[in-house]
Amino acid sequence: MNNLLNNKHMCSGLTLIEVLLSLVILSIGISSMMFAMNQTLSIIRTARNQEIAQNLLRRIDVEFPVEKVDFAESLESGNFSDIENYSWQREILFLDEEQRPGLFITKKRVIWEERGQTKFEEIESYTYAPEAESIAKEIN
Repeated sequence: MNNLLNNKHMCSGLTLIEVLLSLVILSIGISSMMFAMNQTLSIIRTARNQEIAQNLLRRIDVEFPVEKVDFAESLESGNFSDIENYSWQREILFLDEEQRPGLFITKKRVIWEERGQTKFEEIESYTYAPEAESIAKEIN
């Protein structure tokens, strides 16, 4: 009977294989959670940058206005004074001088760097400026 108790006491613990297997399962679970958290933070950072860019696109016309009389094909660019690492470009193109005089396409783009890659957000809009028609003809 004493021998039976000693045998039962020796078999009551976990084996080394069981401990190692549980550590492997635990490490896989923790590493997958860390990967998911990293992906989530990356998506949040990208969304934040795009939101900032969309707000800056709205500010371009307010801070750097173009009068409808001054419309001509041009390319302008600059930086924002209060936000670093963001720059802007505005391109004004004639749509079709002969068929639609005074109709322009305005492309506004905000550019920034994100993890070593150049990213941008762009809006393209149409502007009708009949007062600029005479200026457009004088340029050509």
